[in-house]
Amino acid sequence: MTSTGQNVRSLHGKHTREQLLDAAERLFARRGFDATSVRDITGAAACNLAAVSYHFGGKQALYRETFRRRLAAVRNERIATVERALAAPDASLESVLTSFARAFLAPLVQDDGAGRLTELIAREMVDPRLPGGLFAGEFVEPVQRALAEAIGALVPGLSEARARLCVGSMVAQLVHAVHRIRHAERAASYRAALPKLPELIRHIVRFTAGGIRACRGPAASCNPRREKRS
Repeated sequence: MTSTGQNVRSLHGKHTREQLLDAAERLFARRGFDATSVRDITGAAACNLAAVSYHFGGKQALYRETFRRRLAAVRNERIATVERALAAPDASLESVLTSFARAFLAPLVQDDGAGRLTELIAREMVDPRLPGGLFAGEFVEPVQRALAEAIGALVPGLSEARARLCVGSMVAQLVHAVHRIRHAERAASYRAALPKLPELIRHIVRFTAGGIRACRGPAASCNPRREKRS
């Protein structure tokens, strides 16, 4: 086979692989693992039935790679969001927390892969299929570490251990907000009482920033630029 022919075949293989991942992501998010067959996936991807085994080795491996691909994209975006907010000339604790909260909740208002990740995670929590430690090690830990380091840079006197605890508390609030919003989508009466997303974010940021400052060492000195309230 010529070099040109090999390149064409390689490109075709990559395209088929991406088609399978896209189709699997949509179906796993909508139906779950058990209710989605290999035939469903290859049919939606317009691929040969053997394509899943050829490219991934089976349905379980395809499910794992579907998560890895989307988690990596969202992880990198969240970390980049924190880094951009921290590097801004007017960076403050509130501005970094607000940027993180918006990035965390953005999938709720997006009808794309980032939005489907929320559904995938919800199904995975109910019916775990991923290897132990994959979600925490490849997604949760890097994101929470980046935010804790940013908080530590902005709030003198806050220990690393306390920064990590504060991050965990903020994430718990954001996860709770996700559940409230999802519930509101199914119940009109509940939806009417739920604050708008910007108001929810402002509350979570205000509550978290106050808690973080309360966790500082008593003798900490503050950097006026860094501690400027937004």
